[in-house]
Amino acid sequence: MNMKKVCILQNSMTYGGTDTFVINLCRGLVEDGYHVTVILSVDEDEHLPREGELSGTGVRILKTCHLRGVVSKLKHLKLLYAELKRGKYDAFQSNVDLFNGPQMLVSWLARVPVRECHSHNSQQDRELSQGRTLAIRLYQGVMRWLCWTFSNRRCGCSQRAMDFLFLNKWRKDQRAKIIHNGIDVGLYREKDDKEQRKKMMGLNNSYHICTVGRISFQKNPEFLLDVFFELSKMRSDVDLVWCGKGEDEAAIREQISEYDLEKRVKMLGARNDIPEVLSSSDVFLFPSRFEGLGIVLVEAQAAGLPCIISDVIPDEVNCGLCMPLSLDTGAEHWAMQINNILDKKISLSLDEKKLKAYEIETMIKEMEEVLN
Repeated sequence: MNMKKVCILQNSMTYGGTDTFVINLCRGLVEDGYHVTVILSVDEDEHLPREGELSGTGVRILKTCHLRGVVSKLKHLKLLYAELKRGKYDAFQSNVDLFNGPQMLVSWLARVPVRECHSHNSQQDRELSQGRTLAIRLYQGVMRWLCWTFSNRRCGCSQRAMDFLFLNKWRKDQRAKIIHNGIDVGLYREKDDKEQRKKMMGLNNSYHICTVGRISFQKNPEFLLDVFFELSKMRSDVDLVWCGKGEDEAAIREQISEYDLEKRVKMLGARNDIPEVLSSSDVFLFPSRFEGLGIVLVEAQAAGLPCIISDVIPDEVNCGLCMPLSLDTGAEHWAMQINNILDKKISLSLDEKKLKAYEIETMIKEMEEVLN
């Protein structure tokens, strides 16, 4: 294989599923001999939580600017165009959902031969919180047109993610491909002592419910806390372990105080030891309002955790340990199902064949096929 030059665009580098996808993709591409540049749409002087991890894959990192407002977005696109022209890349890959559109246009103008548009989500925060206003419909229409018209490879992490960005057109595109985000399954199957891990993390109750994700509208954090509040009324032997940060964190901490749960909710913040946290827990709780896939659910299942999830999450993520529930059934019903799992009245089993589809090696192979 000739040494190919690939440019990847991502809007940040924190602990989200898309960030993990980019890191794993970069590591695999570099190991297979690709020259990879990652462009991050953040300010030059900003240090990101996983920037060191990304750098450790062997990629070159460039930063443009934050995408706040029209002026900064135009500045970003100008810098992106200059780099794509200068770098003479063989392939460009973008991971910013609807805003992939302008990136595809710029990469087409820069004459990059392979332009891959990747969908990682199934809805927009603004669409769900504000409704389908005229402004939102116009924005989505223009962005989808740009994504489709100026890309020549279209991928996504699930059918719902593909439908969101490409509507039904992708189903007639022979090159369109669903590529599941990959994980290192072995990381979540450590054999060391669970009780010792719990002790080291200061977790000392009998059972622990875990959640991992940005504390934001999409993840439905207020409902998640309502579920645990109802569970706390049923039993005193379970605590909630919450990994993540986000714009709704202050409101959630206030809600924790109102429910008098300060001693039972462990707010661990953004973590780089998620495999250890998961393998120290007993049930995973994930009541998102929408998801493109929810790769953390694959990680939780790899760690052997039964997962209580909202039924809007794509079915592809269920490797046998997920129990989908409607958000309309209410927090008490959700809490009762968790209680039944802890009491072993409900048993779920992992499908190893389905889990294998999420191994990093599978994802890397599929992405290399797309980028060639």
